[in-house]
Amino acid sequence: MVAIALVALLAGCSTGEGDVGTPTATARCAEPELPPIQFGSHLLGDTEPPVPYSSSPPTSGWHSSGAIPIGVGELSGPQQVSVLESGAVVITHGRLAATESTDLAALANGRFDGRIAVTPYERLTDGEVVLAGWGVLQRCDGVDVGAVETFVAAYAAEAPTVPGLDDVPRTEGVGDAP
Repeated sequence: MVAIALVALLAGCSTGEGDVGTPTATARCAEPELPPIQFGSHLLGDTEPPVPYSSSPPTSGWHSSGAIPIGVGELSGPQQVSVLESGAVVITHGRLAATESTDLAALANGRFDGRIAVTPYERLTDGEVVLAGWGVLQRCDGVDVGAVETFVAAYAAEAPTVPGLDDVPRTEGVGDAP
């Protein structure tokens, strides 16, 4: 009797509409990868990092200082890591069909405004799309809106701060903070 009650209780706790879920492989996307988390500090401007990133595109490491917009536009590797550090997801892509570019822009400017940045990435092949969060990435063969939704729900903060525009004082390298 207790076992039946427990099964009924557990069945009511998951798989309902709106549950986050964990990103998995889809027809267009591979299983998520967990590259090693890489140490890195703030770079001045858009200086190249002194060591290569542990993944391509990057999921952690050296990152840009200053305000980095979270939206659709071109971001360098260090700028992508700044966006990830803020709690947002970065979607990088090779050359895409117009409809796929439109789909990504609609997600970035609509439902996930301020939670995802979309940027071309020269190291990706035509049609390749990579979803990146802090320390995690998922490679896709084209835009898979369902995979994007699951990845953002799992890895993006509800309200990421725009890198460089938060109220946290920066004291790296300035000696003793007051």
